[in-house]
Amino acid sequence: GRSCIRSSLNCHMGVPVRPLVAGVATATAAALIISRTSATSVARNTVAFQKKNSESSQRFYSASPTMASPTEFVKSEIANNNVVVFSKSYCPFCTSTKRILGSMDTNPKVFELDEMNNGDQIQGALYDLTGQRTVPNVFIKGKHLGGNDDTQRAARSGKLDEMLGK
Repeated sequence: GRSCIRSSLNCHMGVPVRPLVAGVATATAAALIISRTSATSVARNTVAFQKKNSESSQRFYSASPTMASPTEFVKSEIANNNVVVFSKSYCPFCTSTKRILGSMDTNPKVFELDEMNNGDQIQGALYDLTGQRTVPNVFIKGKHLGGNDDTQRAARSGKLDEMLGK
């Protein structure tokens, strides 16, 4: 399929991962060591900024402020959102999936695993739950749809509209 493999270095097409900006990595590390109240405030401000600046999807770059295990986090997000995409920012197949879901006014909740502190652990939890090693990893109304090929096929056939109740 047309998806990115579980790798912190490359997607399966050999596209190199964009290195994190040092300031972002430093800010992330700093957020981990500041007090819980301050970290919660940072998380709220980050989510508010992302919501204000998102176009057709919600994008999140770190796991919830709670200390849920990666598996609990994944299950909770799938259960509480109509459309969830676990993605990597550099992956062209993830971009295609996000584009088609955005064009259908689905307002997907997108998690960029390569930009999350525990992205590898979340991807491991996704593999344990679905048997799928690659991203994008798409869920519609609590059901696993699959990757980019599956999403594109479902959009063309009308299955996606059916799953969304449209």
